[in-house]
Amino acid sequence: MSEAPRHKILLVDDDPDVLEVLGKLFSGEYAVILASSGEEAVARFKEHADIAAVVMDIRMPDMDGITAARQIKRISADPAIIFHTGYPGDYDEEEIDKEEKPFDYVLKGESISRLTRSVRNAVDTFHMRKDCRQRSDLAELKYGLVGRSAGMQDVYERIHKLSQTDGKVMILGETGTGKELVARAIHFNSRRKNEHWMIINCNHRPPGLVESELFGHVKGAFTDAVADRVGYFEIADRGTVMLDEIADLDKVTQGKILRVLETGEFQRLGASEWRKTNIRIICATNKNLEKMVHESAFRDDLYFRLKGVHIFLPPLRDRKSDIPLLIDRFVQRLCEEYSTLPKVFDQSAIDVLLSYDWPGNVRELLDTVESLITLSDSDIILAEDVRNYLDFKYTDFVVDNENRRSLNQRVRDFTAACIVQALTETHSNVAAAARQLGVDRANLRKMIRRYGIAVSKRQKSGAAS
Repeated sequence: MSEAPRHKILLVDDDPDVLEVLGKLFSGEYAVILASSGEEAVARFKEHADIAAVVMDIRMPDMDGITAARQIKRISADPAIIFHTGYPGDYDEEEIDKEEKPFDYVLKGESISRLTRSVRNAVDTFHMRKDCRQRSDLAELKYGLVGRSAGMQDVYERIHKLSQTDGKVMILGETGTGKELVARAIHFNSRRKNEHWMIINCNHRPPGLVESELFGHVKGAFTDAVADRVGYFEIADRGTVMLDEIADLDKVTQGKILRVLETGEFQRLGASEWRKTNIRIICATNKNLEKMVHESAFRDDLYFRLKGVHIFLPPLRDRKSDIPLLIDRFVQRLCEEYSTLPKVFDQSAIDVLLSYDWPGNVRELLDTVESLITLSDSDIILAEDVRNYLDFKYTDFVVDNENRRSLNQRVRDFTAACIVQALTETHSNVAAAARQLGVDRANLRKMIRRYGIAVSKRQKSGAAS
């Protein structure tokens, strides 16, 4: 049986005696690569893949360790850098921590166990990050979810486990966090993936309409029932039905869903016979169901029947480290969709977006990025573009909630106002309005539909397009 490959570490020191000692110290546990200068360290790093940690002397002729580490980080941010120096008075450790952000800072002459422990922790951290990135890339490919934060790693793990079973699932999270994406991921990676997938949003819908959609109805069941209708539970037999915002269901409908969960039986509205279905129900809500049960606002028997396994989707404000990656993915997707050259968000613009709390979560971020890409004249979006273009200041982020409009609403209002003004000035000529706004005509038509902007009959007939 072949041995597992050993982890690689790069040891750098201009003193050959120190380098020899370090090589002997670590060669039993790791695949050791040696370099006697900063230049050689950079060259060795380029030659070898998957170097997990670098033990770097600082004081070296020509290229010092800090410069070498900086160049290595430009090649890859993955390896952990441990600065190892015998001249602590020459360098400010706090300044190095602040500017270079090394994994550790170890003085020569400290106990050997101090350095070996630091290297061991650095290697473990490297592979944890690598595993996290690989899992995140796989989740993006399989589930359409983006994020490498700890909260999202837990989500990916639960999706994987739950897609292997038929167990009940309750997805919790604020509006815009991606609950529907999670439900889809569970269904389309389960044994039911080739069967129907249905979704109904229960939010503020009349009880009769929800029941008709779920259970179906027969002709004459109510005033507008002019023909028989097959419901989701019947269509999706052997498949999956997602009940989004289930907390908004009335108690009568809750009771009927409870029977489906317990027996698989249901009745079409107005019918006397019982029908059978074999469906998986996945529920989602942004409300506290447990609190609603205590307040008698939600049936306790249905709650405990539905509870199953919870998946909690963290709000974007609690996983801000994912925002740069989300922006990158949104830019790629939107520029491809709109057939435009890629646009770049400058770090200053990202910093402004990182300062915001995102009450609308990922959905709000997507709308914001889409509007900035569509309406920006520049290929590079800067901080002032974000602030000025969206007509808000950084201080607007810290205001009373009662008077605050979400960033999403600001973007939508501003974008819609620009489009309406352009259409007015061009007498509803979409082609002319597109030229005035500097956007593609097809993209402008998409935005007109998205924002529900009325266009004159003359334009709808195509007379001026």
